[in-house]
Amino acid sequence: MLPMRIGIPRGYWKAVKPACAILAGLLIGIDGYADGLTLEEAERLALSHDPSVQAVQAESQALQEMAVAAGQLPDPLLKLGMMALPVDSFDLSQEAMTQLQVGVVQRFPRGRSRALQSEQIIERSRSMDQLAHDRQMQITRTVREFYLDVILQMKLANLTSAARNVFSDLAEITQDYYASGRAQQQDVLRAAVELGRIEERAARIAQEEEKARAMLAVYISDSAYLGMQRDWPRMGKLMSVDAIRDRLVKHPRILALQQQILAADKGVELARQKYKPQFALDVTYGGRNGYNPDGSSRADLLSLMLTMDVPLFTNNRQDRVTAAKIAESSAAMFSRDDLLRRMKNELDLQLANLQRQTERLELYEKTLLPQAAFSADASFEAYQSSVGDLTALMRARITQYELQLEHARLQSELLKTQARLLYLQGDLA
Repeated sequence: MLPMRIGIPRGYWKAVKPACAILAGLLIGIDGYADGLTLEEAERLALSHDPSVQAVQAESQALQEMAVAAGQLPDPLLKLGMMALPVDSFDLSQEAMTQLQVGVVQRFPRGRSRALQSEQIIERSRSMDQLAHDRQMQITRTVREFYLDVILQMKLANLTSAARNVFSDLAEITQDYYASGRAQQQDVLRAAVELGRIEERAARIAQEEEKARAMLAVYISDSAYLGMQRDWPRMGKLMSVDAIRDRLVKHPRILALQQQILAADKGVELARQKYKPQFALDVTYGGRNGYNPDGSSRADLLSLMLTMDVPLFTNNRQDRVTAAKIAESSAAMFSRDDLLRRMKNELDLQLANLQRQTERLELYEKTLLPQAAFSADASFEAYQSSVGDLTALMRARITQYELQLEHARLQSELLKTQARLLYLQGDLA
C-alpha cells in the first residue's frame, strides 16, 4: 500500500507569516496567538476596529443631542428702539409719547410641536442604534465567511500536498517499472502529467488563500496573515425553525425600520400641530423724559402684548404637509414589510441549503470517501501485482483526491450556512 505522506505547503505565506505576525502583534497589543488565530479572536478584532459601526454610533449620539435641543423653547428676541420721536427737534422730552423702549419677545411653537419633534428625533436615534447592532452582526457573519475561506484553502493545500506526494511516489514507481520493462513510456508520461496538474492546483489554491486573507484583512488588518487554527471552528447554537421565524420580527434590521415608522408617525402628529396657532409674548418697557403740565416727571410705560397667527387657509399648506407625512409613514411600513418578506425567503433558502448540505456531508463521510479510499488502495495493489493498469490507478487516485477536496468545500459551505442562519436568528455568538 502506497503511504500517504503529509508535506509542508510551499508558497508565499511561509515567508511573510513571521513578519506579519510580529506586526499584527504590535498593532493589537498582544505577543501573538500561540495556537493560531481563532474565529472568536478574529470576530473580536473586527468589531473593535470597524469604523462603520463607530460612524453609526456617532450619528446616533448626534441625534440624541439634537433631541434635547429640539425640545427647548426658541431663543427670545430682544427689542431696542425709540417710539414717537419728534423730527422737528429730536428732543426726547418734547412730546409725552416719545419713549426709549427695551423689550423681549418670546415665541411659543404650535401645540406639542417641541415635544413631538424631540420624540421624533429620539426614534431616529433608536433606529440608528438598531442599525449599529445589525452592522455588528453583518460584520460577524462576513468575518466568519472569510475566515472559513482561509481555513478551507489551508485544508485544500494540505490535501493537495498529500496528493502531490502520492503522485510523486507513483511517478517514481512508474519510472522504475519502465526501467524494468513492466510499464510503458506512456505510463511514465501520464504520471508526470498528473503530477504537473497537482502542482498547478497547489499554485491555484495558494492564490485563493492569498485572496481570502486579503478579504479578511479588510476587517482585521494584518492579523489576517497570522497562523490560524487548522480545525473547523464551531458556530453558535441554532434555534428551532419556528423560533427563528418568530425572532425575525425582532431582528435589528426590522426593529430599525420599526423605529423609522414610529418617527414617521411622530411626523404626522407634528404636521397636525400646524393647524394650531403659534403664540408670541411681547413685553416692552418704555422710558420717557420731560415733565407733565403739573410739573411732575412723566411716568415710564410697560406694554404687554400677546400675538398669534390664525391658520385659516389650510388647503394648500397644512393639508398637503399632513398628507405627505402620512404617505411617508405608509412608505416606511411597506419597506418594513418588504424587508421582512425577503428575510423570510432568505431563511427558507438557508434552511433548505442546510438540510441538503447535511445530507450530502453524511453521504460523503459514510459512503463516498470510504469507497474512494478502498478503490484507490485496491487499484494500487492491482497495479503492483501487474493485474491493473496505470490508467485505472490514476483514475482512482484522482477521484479520491477530488472527493476529498469537495468534502472540504462542503464542510465550509455548511458552516457558512450556519453563520447566515445565526445572523437571521439575530445572534452575535
